Amino acid sequence: MEYWEAFADLRAVDLTESWVLEIVPSSAGVAFLMDVVLTPDHPDYRAPRTGEQHCYRRGWMVVHSEDAELALSGNRPAIDANGELDLGQIDAFGPADRDGSWVLDGSWGRLEVQHPTVVLTFEPS
Repeated sequence: MEYWEAFADLRAVDLTESWVLEIVPSSAGVAFLMDVVLTPDHPDYRAPRTGEQHCYRRGWMVVHSEDAELALSGNRPAIDANGELDLGQIDAFGPADRDGSWVLDGSWGRLEVQHPTVVLTFEPS
């Protein structure tokens, strides 16, 4: 199963092209501040701005889990064209071999969660 099929908030979102700007772990899961890429099927989609390849929206993707294991890579963040820290992308988000376990991977590190729920909220434009 793909993440956009499993989590309603991630339908019409391309995480592999989105940029992770900050990672905030908590007792309830892990929050990712991101520049999220919306596909044309997303209700908030708009044509890309001049100089942009995609439609980006700034927002928080919160992965809630009864058990989360976050291992940060320790890689130094890049600085993007706007001067902001850039931790890379979520290269993969899919079910793991264990029942109910999902894994997120990227140059920022790896997150394994059990029976996750995902909430994506956008900052005002």
